[in-house]
Amino acid sequence: MLRVISTDEFKKEVFDYTTGEEWKFDKSKPIILNFYADWCGPCQMFSPTLEEIASEHGSKLQVFKINIDTDPEIPELFGIRSVPTTLFLNPNEEPVMAMGAIPKDSVVKAISEIFKL
Repeated sequence: MLRVISTDEFKKEVFDYTTGEEWKFDKSKPIILNFYADWCGPCQMFSPTLEEIASEHGSKLQVFKINIDTDPEIPELFGIRSVPTTLFLNPNEEPVMAMGAIPKDSVVKAISEIFKL
């Protein structure tokens, strides 16, 4: 299931950056984290792809979206400068970033290569 999450939900579901600790993603499932804006045309075009990925792979990974306008802290944390930008978060590894409205086959390939799913 695709979920739009807030900054507070990010702290619970992904990483609580307010603890002062260095980045550490140690959750049990990989996460696809998409940064978007309501006014962004490419974001709107990419959203159905994320819905399909969440529907098809939801038992193996989580798919979250963060609105850069309503929750600007998280994009700043990752240095996001344009939308859509997508992070692939694999447990105990550094994030992998992809910019733009990625074709579905590229997202599936990234899931296979980055997450080994």
